Amino acid sequence: MALSILTMHGLLLFIAAELVFSLTPGPTVMRISAYGFKGGFRDALAAIAGTQTGNTLWYVICVTGLGAAVTASPLVFHLIKLAGAAYLIWLGLSALGKSRHAQPEAMGPRLKGKPYLQATLTQMGNPKAILFFGAFVPQFLDTHAPLMPQYVIMFVVTFIGESIILTGYGALAAYGGHKAAPHHAVWRERISGLVLLALGVIAALA
Repeated sequence: MALSILTMHGLLLFIAAELVFSLTPGPTVMRISAYGFKGGFRDALAAIAGTQTGNTLWYVICVTGLGAAVTASPLVFHLIKLAGAAYLIWLGLSALGKSRHAQPEAMGPRLKGKPYLQATLTQMGNPKAILFFGAFVPQFLDTHAPLMPQYVIMFVVTFIGESIILTGYGALAAYGGHKAAPHHAVWRERISGLVLLALGVIAALA
């Protein structure tokens, strides 16, 4: 009961833990930074929205109890992980391929929905998210009180905290990419491609 989200102590501890998780650079931060560096702040925001869409879907899966079925099956877990890793590797290789034909000028407008869709699919291929929502979150639940309000509180805390922090990382990456423009467009493509490729390889081997 000491860790219950319904107590001030439990709520503050959950907020602190969430901030630490969000601030620690990881695959999600690197992915958002790659989009920001390559396509600017708008692409970073679209990727953040996609990431949060994936997190929301995983959260709903955990709340409805399906998360337990996924984590209980090593085969399903690894298939999801490998699918996400393969998608990241494909994105990285695609970016590296485009860099061979990139013009020295700014890369021009991009499809607004593309970073969003890519980030959503990538996050849905990240079963580690279900471990966070399915293993960490329940530690703060008071099973003697209604569960849905508690799930809502923790989702709001997670969504707001992570969105703010990821926006900061995206803004920094976009600023760096802007300073590298316009005559370094080829290297923007190569760096973002290498980051995505590395994330895919790491995810596959982890």
